Amino acid sequence: MHTAEAVRAKTFNIRFSEEELGRLDKVAEHYALTAAGVIRMLVKREADEIDAKRAAIAAAAAPSRPARKKTAK
Repeated sequence: MHTAEAVRAKTFNIRFSEEELGRLDKVAEHYALTAAGVIRMLVKREADEIDAKRAAIAAAAAPSRPARKKTAK
């Protein structure tokens, strides 16, 4: 369970212009989320995309195994 001190240590303040706040409200309403939920969703989506790109790069860079020769039976 979170203690008030632990939660407080992980919070941050962000300032939005009126235009940015309007966009945030639009996205929050679309997904039926709070502003904090929208930020969490977008950060997770971006982090997942970064991980996928890194995995694709690593897979492309990994040496491929030579194909095994089939033996006749």
